[in-house]
Amino acid sequence: MGEVEDLRARIGELERKVEILFSHTGAVDRKKVAVDAPPPSSEVEALMAAGKTTKAAKLYQKQTGAGMAETMAALEKLSHPG
Repeated sequence: MGEVEDLRARIGELERKVEILFSHTGAVDRKKVAVDAPPPSSEVEALMAAGKTTKAAKLYQKQTGAGMAETMAALEKLSHPG
């Protein structure tokens, strides 16, 4: 087996193991969740800009009805745009 094929096989095995870990721990892929998360209001954005993450999270949940994973994904997207 060549080096490229060996690396592809190793990556495939790592991806399989990560999927197992996600499914057994209940972890979520925040980037994937953030795609479907409702956009934050300007009030939430202002709280995040002021470093008031907990207040921003509570307000976001109140305004959108989002769960914790969706909330954290949306706020992380604000913190690290792009």
